[in-house]
Amino acid sequence: MISASTRRGSPMEWCMSVFPASCESCTSIPRGSTSTEVPMAGTHPRSRRQIMRDLAILVAPTVATACTTGNPDAPAPTPGGAGPVPKSLNGFEFWQPWPIDQPTHGGPIGWKQLSEAFNATTTNKVQVTTPAGDYIAAVQASISAGTPPDGWQADQQWMVVYASKGASAPLDDLIKRDKWDKASIFPSAYETMTWNGRVWGMMQHPDIVFMWYATGLLKENGVDPAKLPMTWQDLDVAAQKATRKQGDGFDFVGFTPHLGTDWQVILAQSNGAKLVSDDGKAVQFDAPEVVEAIEWIKGHVTRLGGMGTIGNWQKLVPGGDGQAPGTPTAGADIFAQKRMAAVVGGNWTADNIRRANRRMSQTLEFAVGPVPSGPQGAKDVKSNVYSGGILEVARRGGAKIDQVWEFMKFTATKEGGLNVQRNTADVSASREAARDPSILGNPDTGLGRKEFYALFDTGVGSRTIKHPATIELTAEFARPIWTYLGDQTMNIRDALTEASRAAQAKVDAILASLPKA
Repeated sequence: MISASTRRGSPMEWCMSVFPASCESCTSIPRGSTSTEVPMAGTHPRSRRQIMRDLAILVAPTVATACTTGNPDAPAPTPGGAGPVPKSLNGFEFWQPWPIDQPTHGGPIGWKQLSEAFNATTTNKVQVTTPAGDYIAAVQASISAGTPPDGWQADQQWMVVYASKGASAPLDDLIKRDKWDKASIFPSAYETMTWNGRVWGMMQHPDIVFMWYATGLLKENGVDPAKLPMTWQDLDVAAQKATRKQGDGFDFVGFTPHLGTDWQVILAQSNGAKLVSDDGKAVQFDAPEVVEAIEWIKGHVTRLGGMGTIGNWQKLVPGGDGQAPGTPTAGADIFAQKRMAAVVGGNWTADNIRRANRRMSQTLEFAVGPVPSGPQGAKDVKSNVYSGGILEVARRGGAKIDQVWEFMKFTATKEGGLNVQRNTADVSASREAARDPSILGNPDTGLGRKEFYALFDTGVGSRTIKHPATIELTAEFARPIWTYLGDQTMNIRDALTEASRAAQAKVDAILASLPKA
């Protein structure tokens, strides 16, 4: 069962009615501050993952008020004594953000196929609903009102936020009761499902982030593709060899760090940085490993002539499918067209390659591997693979949690997983489904899988900051970095110290709002 929400009014109208004190600060946050592209609002193509990240930043200041604070072990919040949202008699409601009646990409069509397959097996029907307006803000409003859906979609960042605020349910007792086998899914997927020693969501489809290399382009420019970079120094050498100027731009470039996925967090981590202390209490944006990483990134930007030169070149590179004319082309699409030799990307980059191959009647030769380590990073680079994904979470204390759990378990089966990944490079968490011949042998789904599947077993690091204040931390960390990349004189160490102070104040406030254990 699939329906559209009956909510009315603009996101700002109901945001002001629910969180009036937060709206001014909410709208002041610059959109795109966690973007993996040059942050020129409204001008660059957005992937569905990037859109979700932008929505996260937009509503960041409402997190502390929109989610009722509480110990994860406390009873479910019920502000105002509100009861559950009306549901169908023989089923439950599940929210996700995309127009599922007219699916346009892997996200909504995966939900559509998954829900229809599940409903064919049971009288416990799932009703997939798309709330009106900004999805994340709509979820926050429903939680604040005490009327969240029975289950809903969350990415790896918001799963932790909902768990820490007591809005979503831990799944450990259900897992133990039903003897659900975590070994049936990829370790990276299970790691993303956990926080603070407990399981808070079921993976619908996991994402991992790693390095993609255009091996043909490397070979043509004197780099042995059989010896992929293991260190930043290796990558520097390869990037310089695989860069060719052309007029005011480039024929192709070797590597442009800021055109990758989650690059601020990932590249800092690849140099051994911990942006937050292990106990989650201290912000460490200005640690030497972080400063070194950002200075290294700036070195690549400077080598290529600065942000303006790179941004202008992006506009000259032919766009990906559906890209508006004159907008900067995303890093994954530049890579897919053999115009960039290396990019920090995810498993979904295979879709960019597949589309470019068809559009341009080409075959991109590629290889994948962990992100190279910086001077302070891991000696064994196989740990430099970073995980996230789209998860299913359940309402804490909800009357229909057992029904939602049945849907979650189905998602992790072979049948459920096949329906998630029949159309794109989205990968099921189920090992069996992921390796099914119907997926591996399909030209729309199989590209890259035999290369990157091994990385799903090693990618147990997080591609984002795993913390109850993840949204605020991400925004504060991104601001000075973008400024630094475009400013030739700025002191990044001082700027990161100031960002740490600002983020620390927000972390302290959020942690203080949680009851003592």
